Amino acid sequence: METVVIIGGGLAGHRAATTLAGLRPEQRTVLIHSESGTPYDRPPLSKEFLLEGKRPTLKGSELYSDRIILRDGTKATLIDPVRRLVHTDNGDPEHYDKLLIATGSRVRQLENFHVDPAQVHYLRTESDALRLRAALAPSQRLAVVGGGFIGLEVSANARRLGCQTTVFELAPRLLPRSASLSLSEWVAARHTSEGGEVRLNCANLRMSNNSKGEVILTWDGGTAIADTVLIGIGIGPNAEIAADAGIDTADGIVVNARCETSVPGIYAAGEVTNYPVPSLGRRLRSESWTVAGDQAVVAAQVMCGLDAQYHDLPWFWSDQCGVTIQSFGLPALATRLHRIGDVASERWLEIGVDEHGRFVSAVGVNPGRDMMQLRRDAKASRPISQDIMSRAEEVDPSDLYLAAG
Repeated sequence: METVVIIGGGLAGHRAATTLAGLRPEQRTVLIHSESGTPYDRPPLSKEFLLEGKRPTLKGSELYSDRIILRDGTKATLIDPVRRLVHTDNGDPEHYDKLLIATGSRVRQLENFHVDPAQVHYLRTESDALRLRAALAPSQRLAVVGGGFIGLEVSANARRLGCQTTVFELAPRLLPRSASLSLSEWVAARHTSEGGEVRLNCANLRMSNNSKGEVILTWDGGTAIADTVLIGIGIGPNAEIAADAGIDTADGIVVNARCETSVPGIYAAGEVTNYPVPSLGRRLRSESWTVAGDQAVVAAQVMCGLDAQYHDLPWFWSDQCGVTIQSFGLPALATRLHRIGDVASERWLEIGVDEHGRFVSAVGVNPGRDMMQLRRDAKASRPISQDIMSRAEEVDPSDLYLAAG
């Protein structure tokens, strides 16, 4: 009986395991999961979970009762590609015929500050979310360091819980890596209209406690006071276990379109991978939920001998302030923008193309069917729909993305 071992219990690991269970039910599939319990969905941790506290389950979780061997509360510590063993911190090593690394990412830490650790939060795991949820009491002053999707989602929901919120961003605008200037301005205005504060250009941000135990935040040109701090300044890939095994890494684990690494029999999927995007002529590492899940399916299919490849563009969405914000592709590559709708409204879309007129990105608020059509066309390598382009107007070049970071 062939054994497939999966390291990582995030969406990619779970999706690969359940796909394998469907394609090869006679195969032995082992999932090594560092957290306790079955895998769960991470995006709701910054949204519904903070409001309702309900554990976000994943489809197919019932398979851990009989079809998938779950080694939860277990950390993989070493891969031996010669003997085909995965060593762990809990019991005997696991032998594999094929191995999938789906170790995901970890939060980037903010250094050089002096604040009571009980007042500082990061958000990556269920336990992180439980701890943060307990801290978001009415009238609490929440400082969110980082103006990306996670920080903004937490800020929006913390206000629904009665907190006062301030977002601190180093860049001159929110969502500096994933939005156009118009979307950044729209989001800032929306949060401000709901009572949130936004501080931009917060260079040299420092934090410390005063004699009352409050958190004092200072930066070049300003100061503020908070009771609780959420740090959301990005994530980095958990690629060390692969590098130690001699697998090629470069800002993640290097894979081809079949999710194969540089070592035969070892595959990788999800946020930890650095993968090719032929339509844009480059490689990238993505933090997209859809990339993680879809790439895992491709990896599982290839491990079962099927001919599958992953070529899609990253797609992000964020529910906050009563709207859905979406970003598709790589906004930083756009040299021309075309817009559908009024950016003062709650429904509009911006389409980015490069100097060759190729589609590279789309961002917008409640973009609906147009975004779905763009995603279908991009996946099929089709040009932008004439129906969409006939309704779009070219945007002034000063509104280009000018991505930072």
